Amino acid sequence: MSGSLAVTWFQHRRTKELCAGLDIELVVLATNLRGPLRYLVLGVRTLALLARRRPEVLLVQNPSLILAALGVAVRGVLSYRLIVDAHNEAVVPFMNRQRSVKLLSRWVIRKSDLTIVTNRHLAALVDGWGGRAFTLPDRVPSPPATTSTRALAGLFNVVLIAAHAADEPIAEVLAAVRGTDLQLYVTGDPRRLDSDVAAGALPNVRFMGFLQEEDYWALLRSADGIVDLTRMDNCLVCGAYEALALGKAMLLSNNAASIELFGRAAIFTNNTAADIRRGIEGLRLGRAQLEAEAERKRIELAERWSSSARDLVVSMGHRAGGPQPPRMN
Repeated sequence: MSGSLAVTWFQHRRTKELCAGLDIELVVLATNLRGPLRYLVLGVRTLALLARRRPEVLLVQNPSLILAALGVAVRGVLSYRLIVDAHNEAVVPFMNRQRSVKLLSRWVIRKSDLTIVTNRHLAALVDGWGGRAFTLPDRVPSPPATTSTRALAGLFNVVLIAAHAADEPIAEVLAAVRGTDLQLYVTGDPRRLDSDVAAGALPNVRFMGFLQEEDYWALLRSADGIVDLTRMDNCLVCGAYEALALGKAMLLSNNAASIELFGRAAIFTNNTAADIRRGIEGLRLGRAQLEAEAERKRIELAERWSSSARDLVVSMGHRAGGPQPPRMN
């Protein structure tokens, strides 16, 4: 993708895999600063980068909404086509539901040349708000070449992929495994978890903390099942693609987008403790079939992604209002 540049203000597997698949250089700008000073520093660094590189096509990750808005604000001056890789929070804010955030999010959608979303439900919203949507689920990642694993303690070992964010039903998962004989391994920084919830965890729950990439994949590879849940509507979680990459049985939240995309390769839950317990037991009983379905789904999604990525490359070459190539729904 000659003349293209991608910029993000924090690492995310979706954008990383997207840029790798499209052969777009990805620049991650980061700082340890917080609050308004963080936005000021990263904003200045972003402007300096764009003024120096002068891309023909700029792809930005949203979140950060501030980065996406900055991309819109200076697009006319620097004369690039703006593509926004919009995660769920960028279309339907869940963490930050203030009216000002919603208005700014829709302004970015209207003013961008193209908004990439993961599913047709989000695409319909983007198009309805005057934007131009392109539907592209995540690219199934490639695990590290190493085949390392780690010894796990349980007879049946489940990994809960978590960032301990507000959309994750962590307390319900911990309640679901209470009194069972399985071992649950929880990723992510446990300091972000409610202290009462963490204190109530039983010995069959282990908080793994933030893991380096190779250690993270080794944990997933060693698991008998993978759980990644969200309360966000129509959210396709990264952990589902990671489970597919390893051919693992997985439990996901039963939003429409996840059911449509992953189908028989997953068990789905309504996020209550009782239903999560039922789902995890389903992983145990149906593990072999789910693993076979995951392998089939991995191959299917890889082929679909490559086809849709070719359409996206064509679409990135058109300015807003020009002819639109086919979109995968």
